[in-house]
This record gives sequence, structure tokens and C-alpha cells, in this order.
Amino acid sequence: MENKVTHSLTDELQSFQTLWKNGFHTLWDEKRNQTGLEHFIKEDMKGKKVCLEIGCGGGQWSKFIYNLNIFDKILCIDALSAEHNNFWEHVGEHAKDKITYVKVKDFSLDFIENNTIDYVFSYDVWCHISYSGQEEYLKNLKNKCVEDARLCIMYADALKYSKSEPDNFEFQRQLWKQRNREFNNDEELAQILIDDCDSDPEPGRWYWIGIDKFIELCEKYNYNIIHRDLNIDKTNPITLFTI
Repeated sequence: MENKVTHSLTDELQSFQTLWKNGFHTLWDEKRNQTGLEHFIKEDMKGKKVCLEIGCGGGQWSKFIYNLNIFDKILCIDALSAEHNNFWEHVGEHAKDKITYVKVKDFSLDFIENNTIDYVFSYDVWCHISYSGQEEYLKNLKNKCVEDARLCIMYADALKYSKSEPDNFEFQRQLWKQRNREFNNDEELAQILIDDCDSDPEPGRWYWIGIDKFIELCEKYNYNIIHRDLNIDKTNPITLFTI
């Protein structure tokens, strides 16, 4: 089923404005496996020069990437301002020698020069972006990235989440029962969630695009999939792909 956007993508970005005062930070635990992801990107980023981090929040990953001392330039973008996120307080003013922070107003990436980015990283962000928002990013990233750029993106898959976090996923089961949607198991609920991936934004909501739908979207714009899911994070997929 093809998703049909029912809202303005500008409204989608606006839905973040009241969230995560002082900056979003991912919680550390075994299933999210931050340490495993750190080890992976430390190796995978070697040899790259310009990194784009989409949805930097309070700078948890920005600081880690900066301290790797791999990149000449790091572009950190977010729907919220650096002041709202306390970004420089977390990352350190000294990091301005390499990090540029941009508050985005849309998904166009029009402030980035074409053919300049060789690594794109995003974690705990695309799960909050609708199907149409993700498509806009993927479409626009093609021109911004160099030919051998690598992209490492985490997003939401209901089936993977339900198996890893069955108690937390119970909220989705109850929510859709209250909406009088019929389903017999999590597989059927997952399809309902995929079909809902362009409905109206709510502050902090998840869009459960799913691995297959995300891969389909990447292939629509002729990206080459390296790993459908790195399977580092046991709760959410992380796809690694290239131009």
C-alpha cells in the first residue's frame, strides 16, 4: 500500500518544538547497544572527511564523532536550536573548530553544497520522521553526497521492536484496539503501522516504516544496500548503504 501524506512536512518539523528541553540523549542499555554502535562507526568512518549528522539533539553522538578526530568537518542538523538543545554546553565550545550546527526548517538540505558529504549518520531520529519526510531526505541526500559516501541510518520496525521490547510495545497494541482496528497478531499490527506512516504528526510520535519499506525507498533512489540491518541494536534496525 502506497502511503499518502496527510500533513505538511513543515508542520512535522514544528511538532518537535516543545520536546526534549536541554537536548535529547539516548539511554544506554544492552538492547540499544550504544557501545557496539560506537565500535562499528569508529571503524566504518575511517577515511572519510565530511560527516552529516541528522538530528543531533543534545550532541551525544556529535561529541563522540568529534572525539574520533577523523573528520575535517562535521555538520550537525536538528529541528530544534542549539540553545534549546544545550548543544554547545554538552559538546564543548572548542568543537566549533569542526562542527557547524544548523537548525533546519524543512527536509531540503539546501544549505549544503552538492557533492560534499561522504558520511551520513542518524540515530534515534528517523523513527520520528514520516515516510514522506524520509523520502525527501533520501531524495535530497543523493545530490549532497559524494560518489562513495556511506549512510548509516536507524529507524523503526514494529516487528523487531515487538520481539525485543514486548512490554513496551503493548502500548501500540492497546492504542490500535482503542481505534477499533482489528488485528490478530503483531504481524498484522505491523502492517497497520506501516500504512499509518504518513498520518498527522504528534510531538515525539514514532513512524513505524519497517525494514522492507525503508529498503524499498532507498532502492527507489538507487542507493546500494550494504547491510539491510547491521543488527547491532537489538530493538531497532540500522541500515548501512551507499550512493
